[in-house]
Formats: sequence, C-alpha cells, structure tokens
Amino acid sequence: MTKKISFKIAECECGGIKIKVTSKLRHVMNCHCSQCMKTHGNYSAYTACPESQITFINKKTLKWYKSSVFAKRGFCSNCGASIFYKVNKSKNICIAAGMFDNPTKLKTTANIFVKGKLDYYRLDSKLPKFNQNSR
Repeated sequence: MTKKISFKIAECECGGIKIKVTSKLRHVMNCHCSQCMKTHGNYSAYTACPESQITFINKKTLKWYKSSVFAKRGFCSNCGASIFYKVNKSKNICIAAGMFDNPTKLKTTANIFVKGKLDYYRLDSKLPKFNQNSR
C-alpha cells in the first residue's frame, strides 16, 4: 500500500502562474516592510516551503524582480499578482497566502517589520510582533 501524498494548488488571478506544493506549508507571517507595502499595496501575508517542493503547472507569465541585494520577488506579468519572495541562496521560498483556496488550514502567527506599518490599520495585539524578521 502506498502512502497518499497531500498537496495544495495555488494560482494567480488569471491562472498564468499555477503551482502544486507537496510539502507542509509554514504558517503565515504578515510583513509590514516598505517593499511589501509597495508591491502588495498593503502589508503582505506569506507562507513558505522548500522551493524543491513546488512544481509549476503553469509559469508562462512568471517574472522576477530583484527587489534588493538580498532577495527577489516573483509576480505575474499579466494580472500583476505579487506571488513569491525569495531570499538569495535560500532553499525556501515564500508564497503569498492569498494564492491558495480555502480551506488553507494556515494560521497567522506573527507580524514582522512592524516599524514599516502604516497608520491606517491596527495589528492584532494577540500576535507577536518584530521590528525585523522573527528569526
């Protein structure tokens, strides 16, 4: 008898980027840095997994932008969805949590880079908050 492998499908608005994730996803962290604010139009909510556990079903519209000396961001060149955040030389990749359909079974566990938070919204006081990453 073989063990059933569970996976999750995620895609952008237009379907130009569609992935299958075959590993467990990290819980969600909300990032309030200025780059996330500019690329998402608001704070971002990212999960993550090893990049080796992602299979692209479709990536014809995937474009990468070198957003800093430390990382790059992946987005859809058709619908504009901001999808990936990847630190250089990391084996993990962050995926925008909004790419997945319900039920995600994910929980928001922290707010990071809260110094960049804008004044029009409030943080959940029950969640830990960090001025940088939570590592």
